[in-house]
Amino acid sequence: MRKYRMSRISRFAWSLVFCLLSWTSIGFAAEVPKSGDSEKKEADNKKFAVDVSASANSVNVGGSLTVTVTYRWPAGWAVVAPLGEPDPAKDFADCFVTNLPPPQKQSSGQEERRVYTLTLSAVRDGVWELPRPTLTVQTPEGSRSTVAAAVLIQVGAEDQPAQLPPPRKAWTRAVSPLDDQRAWWALAVVAVALAGLVAMVMLRRRQQKVIRTPWEQFYDDWQSAASAADGKEAGARLSIALRRCLGSVFRFDGPASTTRETIMHLRGQLRDDEHRDLVRLLESLDALRWAADDLPTSAVRPMVELGRNWSTALKQRLAAEEAARLANPEAAKTAAQTTAKTTAAANGERP
Repeated sequence: MRKYRMSRISRFAWSLVFCLLSWTSIGFAAEVPKSGDSEKKEADNKKFAVDVSASANSVNVGGSLTVTVTYRWPAGWAVVAPLGEPDPAKDFADCFVTNLPPPQKQSSGQEERRVYTLTLSAVRDGVWELPRPTLTVQTPEGSRSTVAAAVLIQVGAEDQPAQLPPPRKAWTRAVSPLDDQRAWWALAVVAVALAGLVAMVMLRRRQQKVIRTPWEQFYDDWQSAASAADGKEAGARLSIALRRCLGSVFRFDGPASTTRETIMHLRGQLRDDEHRDLVRLLESLDALRWAADDLPTSAVRPMVELGRNWSTALKQRLAAEEAARLANPEAAKTAAQTTAKTTAAANGERP
């Protein structure tokens, strides 16, 4: 009986030891991952990164800098972005970007890669830390993010200026008692030279300033009309020449006045025959606007000659009246009053 009890206790002890060993091995198996899964996760971590590199470590203000941004993540992971693709435009929004072409896409069965090449312009001197793009992906275990390492660029780096000795004092000549007298003489010479220069300029301006009479201006305009290559152009130039001359003589805006307005201004200031001939001539010149485009100048030549003859006769009459006025002022005053009354009556105004 005692032997049976001992065998029974030993079996129970061995069962207890076996259970403890089983539980310990199961715990170790749960805590220690499989070697294959560990290697795969380590490989995926190496493939998941954002790399930023620059073409130079230093650049001057206003200079260009080429920055390369490389996004890498394992195949099968999804990028958390609006279009499912990484984009550095948001990270470099505060930089002066001059060029951002489309990325280079590289895909394989194990890795996805996007390479962006940006061209930036340095806008201020000092140490420039480039933006650090962020890549966020969705993995089977959950969401993961990584940030690029910091890249520093020296902008406007220059060497220290050379430490030169201070300049020596400039040599000066001793002041002489005659310097004051020489200064007065020099000022006098300069003043005389300036006065002579001013007088010469004013004299030349007076010589160049030529007062042109209305009749001289009309003759120049008449020559321009006579030498025109087109008949319609010749008629238009002659009409403007007549209205400009009459406006200068009788004090109204002739070039801006129409034929009707010109006739109204001159009513009572010209003789009846002069007024009648002028009306016919201006109306004939206005009618040329509806003529053929290739109107020959020979068709307008009689009007051109008539305009010159009419202006010549008017000039001679006015000159004769001016001479008579100077010879007999009282008679000229009476004639002027009569002319004013006649002009007012013709225009329908009270004298």
